[in-house]
Amino acid sequence: MGGFFRIPIVRTLHERHLLLPAVVILVVSGVLAQGAFVKNQPVEASSPDVRSAPVAPPVVRRPDLEKTPLTYFDDYWRQLRERVEGSIVLVGPGSVPAVVVLPGLAITSAEAGEAVLAEMARARMLVPPPDADPDQPSVAADDTTEPTEGPESEDEPVVAEAALPASDPSHPYGLVAVDSDRGMSLFAVADADALLLVPPAAVPSGSYVAAVSRDRAGRAAIAPGHLVAARADSQPQGDPSLAVSMTVPAWGATAVVNLDGALVGVGISGANPGRGPRLFSSSVVRRLVGELQRPVLCRPLEVTELGADVLELLDIDAGLLIEQVRQDAFRPEPSLHAGDILLEWGGEPVTTVDAFETRAAASVTGELNGYRILRGRRQLTGNTILPAQDCQPIADPPVQLLRYGLALRWAGAPPQDATGGWRVGATVDGGPAALAGIQLDDLVIAIDGRPVADPDARALFERLEQRGESAIVTFQRADHVRMVAVVPLDGATN
Repeated sequence: MGGFFRIPIVRTLHERHLLLPAVVILVVSGVLAQGAFVKNQPVEASSPDVRSAPVAPPVVRRPDLEKTPLTYFDDYWRQLRERVEGSIVLVGPGSVPAVVVLPGLAITSAEAGEAVLAEMARARMLVPPPDADPDQPSVAADDTTEPTEGPESEDEPVVAEAALPASDPSHPYGLVAVDSDRGMSLFAVADADALLLVPPAAVPSGSYVAAVSRDRAGRAAIAPGHLVAARADSQPQGDPSLAVSMTVPAWGATAVVNLDGALVGVGISGANPGRGPRLFSSSVVRRLVGELQRPVLCRPLEVTELGADVLELLDIDAGLLIEQVRQDAFRPEPSLHAGDILLEWGGEPVTTVDAFETRAAASVTGELNGYRILRGRRQLTGNTILPAQDCQPIADPPVQLLRYGLALRWAGAPPQDATGGWRVGATVDGGPAALAGIQLDDLVIAIDGRPVADPDARALFERLEQRGESAIVTFQRADHVRMVAVVPLDGATN
C-alpha cells in the first residue's frame, strides 16, 4: 500500500484530499463506458395485423381453508348442533320448539299449550249434547278430553316410564300441563333423546356454551357464546337463574348446552313478558318440570284466619279474612272483594281455613252459594257462583249449529265496546259454514236480515238449527262486512 502512495499523481491527490472523489469518478466512468460498448439486442417489428399471444393470469395462491383454526372452530359448532338438535322437537298445533329435558318430557313456552287448549275448546263446541236427536246430523270432534294432571309426588320429577305417550287420547298433542303464570308448558314426547342435565356449579363462568333451537321452518340453528352466570334457583325479584352472552331466539324453547352437549339451561319465550326470553338453569328446569306434573288446585278465594285480638275488636266470634279474589275466574265479576271478612258460607259459620276450603270444594259448579260478610262495619249478605275446579269462569254454553258446521259464543262486553256480540267459536273443516267463507272469531251481525246483537238471539239460532234451512249470514271481519249464503247438510235450498 506504501508504494501506491509514492506514485506522484496519487500522492498529489491524496495531499489535496481528492483521492476518494477521483476513485468514485473513475469507477462511474468505467461502468458507463461498458454500457455504451454493449451491442443492442434486436427488437422484433410489430405489425397492427399481428395479435399478441394471450398471457395466462397469475395463479392466486390461497391457503388451505380446511386447515385454518377458524374452520376447525366453525366445524366444531356444526357438529355440536347436529348432536343436540335431535332433542329439540316441535310440539302442538303450531309446531313450537320444545327441549326434551327428561326422558319422554319436553318443556316449551305456554304458547304451545294454550294453542292445544284453544283447539280443544273449539272442538268441544261442536260435540252434540247428550240428549241430542240421534237422527240429527252431527260432527264428531277428536281429542276432546281434558288433559289429566301428573302425579302428586313432590319428590323427583317423573321419568320415562311415568310419562304418558303423545298418542294418549287424554293428552292431545301430548300436552301434560300449562302454566300461563310462568309462561311455560309441558309435553309428553316419544322417540326423542333427553339431554343430560349438568348442575350449574359444574359450569364455571366464562365457559363456552351454545344456544340451540329451531326456526319457524323447523331448521336447527346454533349460536355460540359464553356463560355469564348460572344459579340453582331464581332470585326473589324474579331474576333469571341463567345468563349468557349470546342472543337467545324469542320463539318456543331454546337449549343452552356446554361443549359436551349437556344441558346448562333452557330459554323460554313469553315467560318474561316485555323483556325477551327468560333463561332457567338446569336445576330450576328440573324442579319446574316436577311442579308442572303435580295437580294444580284452583282457589278463586284465598282466605286466612284472623287473630283473637282482631276478632275481639271487630266484636265477632269467628270469621276469615278474604285476602285474594281471582277476578278473572268469575263471570260476572264477583261480589266478594279482597279485605272482606267472611262470616258464613252456605248458611253455616266459617271458623277455619280447612273447613271453608272443604265446603267450597264440595260446591256444585254453576250453583249459587250464599254468604254473609263483614265489609267495614256493615254486615252484608249475597250469593256468588264459584268457578270450575280449573278456575275457568262459568259461562253460557255455545250455540251449536251442527247442521251448518258452526258454533257461536256470546262475547259479553259493554255496549260501547265493539268486541262484544255473537262470535264464531268453531267451524268444521269442510263444513257448510267454512265452505261459505266463515272463519273463527268472525262477528255475526244478522241472520236472514234479522239483527243478532244481544244474548236473546240464542232462541233465533236454535230455531234456525231446528228448521235446517238455508240462511243468509251477515258477519264482520276486522272493519269489513260480508254476506254469505250457508246451506245446511240436510237443508233444502230456497
